[in-house]
This record gives sequence, structure tokens and C-alpha cells, in this order.
Amino acid sequence: MPTVNDPDGEPQRVIKGHAETNSTIITELEHASQESLDAYSWSSGTFNPGTDDTILLVQNKSSDDLQITTVWLSTDVDTRVIIHSPTAVFTIASATSITGVNLNKRGSNLLSTDKTTADARQNETGNVRGDILWAGEIMAAGNPFSVSLEGAVILAKGDSIGVDYVADVAACDVTIMGHFGD
Repeated sequence: MPTVNDPDGEPQRVIKGHAETNSTIITELEHASQESLDAYSWSSGTFNPGTDDTILLVQNKSSDDLQITTVWLSTDVDTRVIIHSPTAVFTIASATSITGVNLNKRGSNLLSTDKTTADARQNETGNVRGDILWAGEIMAAGNPFSVSLEGAVILAKGDSIGVDYVADVAACDVTIMGHFGD
């Protein structure tokens, strides 16, 4: 089999006039976790909210953009789910505070003070639905359902994302995953 040397002098196989290479594809979230240690998740934990409450709200308080990649949903009853960007001006109600978790657990990885300022709340009632980013029905029986946003939802400092369940559910859980930076 013919070969061509790469810039480091290593021989590379050539097939039909083309060099053969191997590559690995990783998601944007994986890259942010591995390279910049800036991938986080916020989880509401299972609880019993009021009807039409915001199950989980995350507001970016960092000077870096927060890119939302995935929202995981589960519930005990069929319900309509609305993922939205609350109106620009609102006061976060005194709901249960949720701490963001850095997804990279390697070594002595400490959470950046700037990144932990993303304010997340369970059962938040002080916001007003603004732009609807995604809406749909999810089925009960605890089957988790994910909504892939692929980093398309970008929250600048002060912007928020909220997840509302319309039905009166007795047990639900929402996890929002994303990363800071480009």
C-alpha cells in the first residue's frame, strides 16, 4: 500500500490517491466539558409543582454566553411542556435555589465563581412566558424525554430559559444542560 508522510514525518496510507485518516466526532457539550471545563447541568429534582408553574428556570448571570444544548423532561402524567424565554424584566420569586453542577469531574476541577452565578430555581412563579422556544406533549410513566437544542439557544447575561408543565402533575423532573462560551 503506498504512503505519504504527514507534516510530522509519519507515513499515512494512500487509497486511490487520497490519504486515509481517522477522526472522532464529539458534541459541543463534550468539547466544552473536556477543553474549557465549562459544561454544566441544572436539575430540578423530583417534586410536586403547582399547575402551570415553571418547573425549572435558569438565568445567566455570567459575562459569558450560556449555550443550552439539551433539556431532559419527565413526569407522572401526560402533559404539555413549554420551553420558553421569560420576558426581559421579572423578579425571580423565592423558589428553591438549584446549584449548577460542572459535568467534568476530573481532578481538582473547581467551579468558576463567574459560572456559578447562573441563577437556577425550582418551582419558580415570578416570570412571565415570553418567546416559546419549544412546545410539545410528553407521556407519563416516568419515561424521560430529551429536547435537543444543540446549542442554538444562547443566553446572554440576564437572559433566561424556563420549562413549564401545563397539567397538574404530582411528580416531575427537568434537567437543563449547557455550556458557557463560544
